[in-house]
Amino acid sequence: MQAASPGSSSALPKLLLYLLVVMLGGALLAVPLFHLGKAAYGWLSTPSWQDIGMAQWLRSEIERAHFTRYFNRAVLVCAIVLIWPFLRWVKLDRSLLPTWKPLSAGIKQWALGFALASGLLLVLGFVFFKIGAYQLHPQPRWFKFGEPITAALGAGIVEEFFFRGLLLGLLLRTMSTRTALIAGTFVFALVHFLKPPEGWQIDDAAVTWSSGFHVLKQIAVGFGDVQFLLAEFATLFAVGWVLAQVRMQTGALWAGIGLHGGWVFGLKYFSALTSYSNGWLPWIGANLKIGLAPLFTVLLTGWIASRLLRTR
Repeated sequence: MQAASPGSSSALPKLLLYLLVVMLGGALLAVPLFHLGKAAYGWLSTPSWQDIGMAQWLRSEIERAHFTRYFNRAVLVCAIVLIWPFLRWVKLDRSLLPTWKPLSAGIKQWALGFALASGLLLVLGFVFFKIGAYQLHPQPRWFKFGEPITAALGAGIVEEFFFRGLLLGLLLRTMSTRTALIAGTFVFALVHFLKPPEGWQIDDAAVTWSSGFHVLKQIAVGFGDVQFLLAEFATLFAVGWVLAQVRMQTGALWAGIGLHGGWVFGLKYFSALTSYSNGWLPWIGANLKIGLAPLFTVLLTGWIASRLLRTR
C-alpha cells in the first residue's frame, strides 16, 4: 500500500488526540465507576443475594478490585464508546485491512508464529529459573492452560486486528511505509506502557474526585525512569516492530496473531508458575516482557520468523 498524496491529512495526529481523550475520559470516569462498584458490593451483600452463585462471584471480584483496576476499566469503556466516532473521523474503509485468504496458509502461519514465540519465551524463562532469577510456586499448576490460552487468543486477535490491521492501514494511507511502521509501533508500545507502576495503588479510603488524574501522574512518572523505560518500553517497541514487519511481509495478520498470542501465552503461563527475585534489572524484570534479555529474545524470534516465512 502506498502513501497518499501530499494533500491527504495524516491519521497520526487524530489517533494521538483520540488516545489523549480516552485517557482523560478514563481519569474522569474512574471515580464514579469506583463508587458504583462499591455500591453494587453493598447491594449484593444483602441476604436476598448472598447465596446466589453469580452474586458471590461478583462480590469477590469487587472486593479485590483496587482503584487502578477501575481506572483501567474506565479507560476501556471510553475507548469503546469513542471508537466509532474516531473511525468515522478517519474515514474507515475495508481497503485498509489485509486479506484473510487463503485460510489454510494462514492457519499454518499462525501455528508457526505461536509455536516459535511461546517456545523461545518459555526457554528464556527456564534459563531465568536455572540462574535463580525466578523460583517455582510451592504448588505449581503445570496443566492450567485455560487462562493463558484465552488471553493469548483474545490479545492476538483483537490487538492485531486493531494495531496491524486498522491502525497500520490508516498510517500507510497517509505516510511512507517506513514512517508508518515506526509511528504505528510507537503507538502500540505507548498504549501498552500507559499503566501505573507494578504494585502501586490508592487506598479505597483515599479515593477522591482527582484520583484518576493521580493515576495519570504516576503513569507519566514511569517515562522518567530511564532504567525501566529501557527495560520495558524498548521490549514493547521491539514486539510491535516485529509484528508490523511480519504483517508487511505476509500481507496478512495470521503470523502476527500467532506470534502475539505465543508471547502472551508464554508470559501468562510462566508468571502463573513462578515468582520473581528482585535485583536483576535492566536485564531481567518482574515478568518475561521486562528487561533487555526479553528484548533480544523478541528480536531473535522476529528474525527467525521472517526467515521461515520467507521460505514458505
